[in-house]
Amino acid sequence: MSKPSRGNKKDKRDKKPFHIRKEELALDEYKQELREKSPSDLARRAVDVLKTSRQFHLYVLLQILAAYFGFGQFLLCIGLLWMFYVNTSVGGRKPGEKSAYSIFNKNAEAIDGATQMDYLEREMRRQLY
Repeated sequence: MSKPSRGNKKDKRDKKPFHIRKEELALDEYKQELREKSPSDLARRAVDVLKTSRQFHLYVLLQILAAYFGFGQFLLCIGLLWMFYVNTSVGGRKPGEKSAYSIFNKNAEAIDGATQMDYLEREMRRQLY
């Protein structure tokens, strides 16, 4: 019986485990995605939205009036609470979308990647089977 050859070092270098051809990459889309997530672009879009927002204009007008009459800090607190309320998903989730809190999901089902207490308990006791 002969031993199977293991190959030489040159063969190992030629075989790449994560070989990706350049033409398979969508670099233009990736660059566009990076540009859209850049802080300067996000700030510019936020300013554009604030310029056209009627709620923001109404808030600024009310804030000026409240500051004139001495209730500026009170209205600032109310405005912050309103921002929290509006920017949390008041409209609910899309059909099939799970909540981050498993208690709100059907059958208390956890989202993928969530830490399960059973797993932690087994891991702490070294019973990973």
